[in-house]
Amino acid sequence: MGVILWYRVAFPTLGLTVSNDATSAGILSDAAITVDHALSQAGGFTVELAALPLAAHRALSGALDDKRGEAGGGVPTVITLGYLDAPGSRQAVLRGRVTGIGVSPRFPPLGVCLTGDEEAAHRLLTATGAADGDGLVHYHSVQTTPAAAAKAIVERGGGTLATGSAPAGDPQDFNLDGPNDFELLSDLARDCGAEFLVQDGTVQFGAAVTHPPSGPGRSVPADPSAALSALAGEDALIAPATGTVARLASFRPVRAATAATLRVAGDLPDDVSVAAFDFTVLGTPELRTGQLVAAGVAGFENPLRGYRIIELTHSSSREGYVCTGRAASFTAAPGGIGLGLDTGGGGDGANRRNTEAARRGSPAAVVEAISQRIRDARAVSPSVDVGEVSAAKPDRRVADLRYGQGAGPPAAAPSVDLAVAPGGPVLHGKPMAAPFAWYNTGLSVPVYPGMRALLHGVRGSRADTVVGGFLWSNEPAMARPAAEAGDWWLCLPTEVSPGPDPRPIGKGANDLTAADGRRVIEAAGLKVVVGTAACSAVGDRPTEGDAEEFQLSHASGTALRIGPGGDVDLTAAAGAEVTVTAGQTSVTVSADQVQVAVGPSRLSVTAEQASVSAGGVGLTLKQGKVAIG
Repeated sequence: MGVILWYRVAFPTLGLTVSNDATSAGILSDAAITVDHALSQAGGFTVELAALPLAAHRALSGALDDKRGEAGGGVPTVITLGYLDAPGSRQAVLRGRVTGIGVSPRFPPLGVCLTGDEEAAHRLLTATGAADGDGLVHYHSVQTTPAAAAKAIVERGGGTLATGSAPAGDPQDFNLDGPNDFELLSDLARDCGAEFLVQDGTVQFGAAVTHPPSGPGRSVPADPSAALSALAGEDALIAPATGTVARLASFRPVRAATAATLRVAGDLPDDVSVAAFDFTVLGTPELRTGQLVAAGVAGFENPLRGYRIIELTHSSSREGYVCTGRAASFTAAPGGIGLGLDTGGGGDGANRRNTEAARRGSPAAVVEAISQRIRDARAVSPSVDVGEVSAAKPDRRVADLRYGQGAGPPAAAPSVDLAVAPGGPVLHGKPMAAPFAWYNTGLSVPVYPGMRALLHGVRGSRADTVVGGFLWSNEPAMARPAAEAGDWWLCLPTEVSPGPDPRPIGKGANDLTAADGRRVIEAAGLKVVVGTAACSAVGDRPTEGDAEEFQLSHASGTALRIGPGGDVDLTAAAGAEVTVTAGQTSVTVSADQVQVAVGPSRLSVTAEQASVSAGGVGLTLKQGKVAIG
């Protein structure tokens, strides 16, 4: 480790270099440099220069104005820190893009302040290739693993996802929208119980993220004796996996915990209490967020116990070069990183919860905490939720419903992908919405126990919940009707299995209108009544007909019946006639007469006589006599 501070800020595309090294060929200037990295946050930097020649200032300003805010915008820069008397210590601590230039408050009146993002973070923050007219970027996929989704989001903006760092997880559907790809990646990680690290030009995504990306996901090297020797020799912070040793300047143990977070049984994770420590070490350029570390302090010197740097700041100025940060307890996934999100160890979201609980109160952390508070409040009393019908009162059009989906694996669509907890809280007597509801008229649909219901909290009130409709769930799996494009189809069961978990069985009753307008009606029995006088009083339930029968009746008394055996009965009302006509042929049946006409020919039969006329000749049978005329 050296003594004399050294820095270099290079702008490769402009051919400019600023340094405090008098032997360099670049611009000589005093500087104050800050580089920040943190898990699941965008890394950035601030460079304050005491003096910058006018030509260099103009070159930076002109390049910055070109494509400002775009993926290819900003000015590429490389920040290297180290010690003049130890050339081997010099390492790049950040490669990024300058996105802003202003006046330096540290070096008035001519000082310049440059701000910007780490390179990979800049690509995610400025990626707009998936944006449309609403100003948002989108990512939508069907049956995609979280790893594949993260890879697609990172790579579509030209970024790189570290090989082997992203666990596969189970395939699911994703629908993500946000102001930029960085927010999409953040939402994806939150939905999957994962975390991500954007650093050194690459992105890591998974349940147990460490640095370097190809590391084994453990805090102990192959030979622990070297780590133990370093810890015993002096107060130091070591990263056993890389052999990095940094002298401790200050150390403060921390017991971090979630606080003031709304909770509801079964809806949110348990409160988390995390062992952590804050540290300040002499400037060490190779230190990175995500490194697994141990400290030469009683209780923290065991390299077998995992602590991971969750946030880190490199600060170099005329006062000195130090690295400050916080490390929190870390749970390695069994066998190392690169395992499924829903496996044990770090795969259950433990590391994400630890990081969130231990994060310091930076502006970005405060914003995230406020956002999480809002999400928690919505989870406690959401405006839209799902539940499961436990009982219903058809005549009152109300239902009792369980809600709360409990602890379960992360899911992109909890509404259908997570089961409702069987022992969850119950909403009693909640009204069910209908397409038409007005006094004692409306549309009443069947409701069975176990149906997945969509719940709407009026004004966000759980107490004023309305059942807005129903869903086919994936957990438990519900088979869907085999509909085709354009179908308008009402499909009802004719039988329901017995027991507390009923299922539709047997045949179905169907009313289908296909896309081409053909209609099919299937029913166990059908009764049709025509005529106002025959209709039931408004709100009274009509009486169904017999099974296996078709009945068509009119208010006048005329009726058609097809019985279970296929026999057909047609009954006319008193004084009414039944006429069947086909072209020039007709058959008319009245109360006391049957008449058949075929063109000009006639046949008439009554109880007293029968007569036939054809071709101008008539035949009459009456009272045992035959008359021809």
